Amino acid sequence: MYRSLTRQPDLRMGLLMGLLIGLSLLLLSACGSGGTSGAGGSGGGEHQQAKARPLPEEAKALPPGEYHSEEFKPAFSFHVGKGWRSFSDLKEVPDRLIIESAEEVKGYSTLLIFRNVHEVYDARKRKWVNVNSSEEVVSWFQHHPYLKTEKPQPVTVGGVKGVQFDTAVAKDSPTSAVQSFRYSDGFVASIDRGPKGRTIVLDVKGEPVSIGVGLPRAQKVVNTVKWGGS
Repeated sequence: MYRSLTRQPDLRMGLLMGLLIGLSLLLLSACGSGGTSGAGGSGGGEHQQAKARPLPEEAKALPPGEYHSEEFKPAFSFHVGKGWRSFSDLKEVPDRLIIESAEEVKGYSTLLIFRNVHEVYDARKRKWVNVNSSEEVVSWFQHHPYLKTEKPQPVTVGGVKGVQFDTAVAKDSPTSAVQSFRYSDGFVASIDRGPKGRTIVLDVKGEPVSIGVGLPRAQKVVNTVKWGGS
């Protein structure tokens, strides 16, 4: 008799503890589910913010985050902080992608330009010529009669090695703007007289990619570049 009396409270206590543990597990599971998928959860929101997105076609401020190319080849992604906007004047094409800084230097707007052009203007021959390697692009800068180009220095962007150098229009240039590149959409670019501009030249999977870097803050974006799909 005494045994049966002592076993019943033990059994009830065990059942009660089991129910409490089960309820606790259910509550923890519900909280975890709400934290990752609910509107107030941080996990799902962070995942969505971290996902790379294409650049908007219209001119607008770019929310800080990661973006990827759509037309430009070879494909790449990059991260921007505050103070950058899309550049609607020239759309992204397979050989050009541009973003613009809201910050200006001595009245000049600052562009970050990714190029994969195969046509440069030969000022001596006065005609357009093809370039098919990163070495030919570097040579064009170095031997241009109206560009003052500093000695190339080694650099690495997204794991790809290349060179970088500063360039400015020479004082004896007959024009204030030197014709430079012709893009696949027919647009002809120029290098304008003004502050020195930094150029990075890389060989990305056999493609002569060059990057026009303006302000030091633009270098921060270049440092985030990852080559490959989005």
